[in-house]
Amino acid sequence: MTQSVSPSVEVHDSAILAQARSLLDASESPRDWANAVLDAVKRNDEWRGQRCINLLAPEAPTSPTVRALLASEIGTRAAEGHIGRVNRWFAGTQHIDEVEALCVELLKLAFRCRYADHRLMGSMLGNLAVYQALTQPGDTIMSAAQPFGGHSSNRVDGPAGTRGLQIVDVPFDAAELEVDLDAFAQIARHLRPKLVVMGMSMTLFPL
Repeated sequence: MTQSVSPSVEVHDSAILAQARSLLDASESPRDWANAVLDAVKRNDEWRGQRCINLLAPEAPTSPTVRALLASEIGTRAAEGHIGRVNRWFAGTQHIDEVEALCVELLKLAFRCRYADHRLMGSMLGNLAVYQALTQPGDTIMSAAQPFGGHSSNRVDGPAGTRGLQIVDVPFDAAELEVDLDAFAQIARHLRPKLVVMGMSMTLFPL
């Protein structure tokens, strides 16, 4: 059975918010509030960091060196713009320029290329680049709806919608959470979509 999903407004889980408020109300001081946050972070470190396998690319395991760098002073600084004082929107970035220049040149050496960009690209921008290169406004694509694990960048509220693409759901078996291959083949043959996007990001089963 194939189930279509209509967009809905997302809101915070009120039960989880109530649990957090109860914990804070039971605290005796601001120090207790801080400890509650730190304890929650520690629980995440122990569970997600040590007992789970993260398959999402941006959550790749990081070394102690990387974690130390993220916790350093430079990790909290804004340095918008290209390398060089006249290119920056913020002052006091001369050492950030030095660090970023080293990163760029290391990337060139590592990949044996003439040009490299060290700035991280998330899935939204990556998918937008693909749509810009491979589609035209008005083209039809097929992508998975978010309740079945699809990513918002491939939906109407993401880069696919911004590009002006006509988005059709990849049909799913709602019980098995698998692509309904028969329905998919029928729809694809009829619509001849420019792209079929199967990028998935949502965890379909509770952890």
